Amino acid sequence: MDTGTITRRYAMALWMYAKKNGAEEQVYAQTKQLFNSFSHYPSLKRVLSNRLVSIEKKVEVVVLATGKEQDVFKNFIRLVLTNKRESYLPSICLSYETIYLREKKILKAKLVTAIPLDSNLEQRFIQKLEQRTGHTIQISTQVNPDIVGGYVVTLDCWRLDASVTGYLKQIKEQLLQKAINY
Repeated sequence: MDTGTITRRYAMALWMYAKKNGAEEQVYAQTKQLFNSFSHYPSLKRVLSNRLVSIEKKVEVVVLATGKEQDVFKNFIRLVLTNKRESYLPSICLSYETIYLREKKILKAKLVTAIPLDSNLEQRFIQKLEQRTGHTIQISTQVNPDIVGGYVVTLDCWRLDASVTGYLKQIKEQLLQKAINY
């Protein structure tokens, strides 16, 4: 069976189980934390794949890695471990995040500016994006003085470069194109 299919099925099962129990948000937070724990603590994978460690001890380790004890997530982890699918846990976490964001109509955006924005301007920017997309926007900001001015926004797979550097590149390309055609 395709690993993508396995992770999507488990993530969808977790979504439906969490939704049935009104725990979608808590499970979302736990899957994000667990994924980060896999990134920061490579030994977590070794512990979960160790056959000498009991399933209950592994569940305790996962609960410790997420920082929260919640029955819905704990039961799901127990199911994954019982079915010997622990190697899929990082991918299941990412798939759950994708499902959660789609179902809750949330888009992730990245905003790069040359200087830090004040919170008022950032909120207005988020409101404009939400009006245009009809989705809630989760934005992460980054300051990059190399763009000189303006901004670059990445939303899902859409990118708008309204930076001074971006405009200069466009002008350069247009001039080069005219020189080639001349």
